[in-house]
Amino acid sequence: MRDCINCDGPLRCLINDIEDYEYGVPWRSDLVICDGCGLVTHDPPITYEDIGELYPDTYHAYGGGSKGRGLYWKLRKALASFTLRKVLPRIPQGGAMLEVGCGNGSFLRLVAEARPDIELHGVDIVDTGIEGIPNFTFHQGQLEKVELPGRQMDLVYFSNLIEHVPDPVVFLRKCGDLLRPGGCVYGNTPDHLSVDRYLFGKHWAGYHYPRHTFLFSHENMGQILQKAGLVDPTLKGSYAFWSLSLRNMLMELPGTKKRGLGHAAITLGMLPLDLLINVFRGHGAMTFSAVKP
Repeated sequence: MRDCINCDGPLRCLINDIEDYEYGVPWRSDLVICDGCGLVTHDPPITYEDIGELYPDTYHAYGGGSKGRGLYWKLRKALASFTLRKVLPRIPQGGAMLEVGCGNGSFLRLVAEARPDIELHGVDIVDTGIEGIPNFTFHQGQLEKVELPGRQMDLVYFSNLIEHVPDPVVFLRKCGDLLRPGGCVYGNTPDHLSVDRYLFGKHWAGYHYPRHTFLFSHENMGQILQKAGLVDPTLKGSYAFWSLSLRNMLMELPGTKKRGLGHAAITLGMLPLDLLINVFRGHGAMTFSAVKP
């Protein structure tokens, strides 16, 4: 078994009987954890060549059409609108932004509506046929292998994406290479030290097995950002995975089913508790940012 990519500490088995509760992808690996820094990953490790096998055609991020439809997508739009207020001030007039894992383009569409001056780029391993976004260029593939002009982006944004990559340090270094000095990475990812992870165990939706190749905590995420050459890391709490974790426990292959009224009601109803938990740093997910020196 290899050592931790963050602190070189030894890895030990965390969960050896987990499976894909959402889509039923037939994958077999153990989840292992570093006792030194708490970073979680797979054994055997997931490689760049493996990634395409983990995502079925029905994967939720590729659905909803280019504009997004249904109650689930309206909830995502509401959350994205909140994120816009955080990221847009980081992009100067006439600047450039890249979203990694842009899916159906719903977030980039909101950016274009709010700031038509921004040059937009999107990267994803699947081309969902995004149309109608002005000043937008799509690049298909894994970021680490896509050719993009270096040192031209003011912001590299990714939501629930860094936990999908084969090596987060390599991924973040590529993000840094694409940024102008003073440019920013801004992301969101599950927090393995969350209250809901302790409650739901292997059914915790933050594991999203086998697609989540690494799981971070608010203790090691700042270390990894700095290891990748980024500075001034900030970390804050976000929402938790109450509804999706319950679906994993109670429904057969919930990922293939629509996320409708029940999902929206639970997510919104638990927000006050999420805000309280975030005060004590037990957040189900976390937002983070760091700067290219």
